[in-house]
Amino acid sequence: MADVVLSYTIPKGKVAGYVSDYCYVHKNTEKDENGEAKYTDAQWVREHILRKIKFEIRRGQQAKYRDAVPNIDVDDVT
Repeated sequence: MADVVLSYTIPKGKVAGYVSDYCYVHKNTEKDENGEAKYTDAQWVREHILRKIKFEIRRGQQAKYRDAVPNIDVDDVT
């Protein structure tokens, strides 16, 4: 299967508002080892979305694994 590239463009006139709205819900609170902000708000939005995608992929992998395990009727076990 070929690579899949996900690309989203936010019009420059809407970037500040969208980033602000996103950070309102998903706070940019991560700090580096010096106690400084680890990400700018725009970097945080990108990082958080990437983490969400990875989380959902792992969730799908776990669901496939869970669903592949056969159900065992304990009444049939001797």
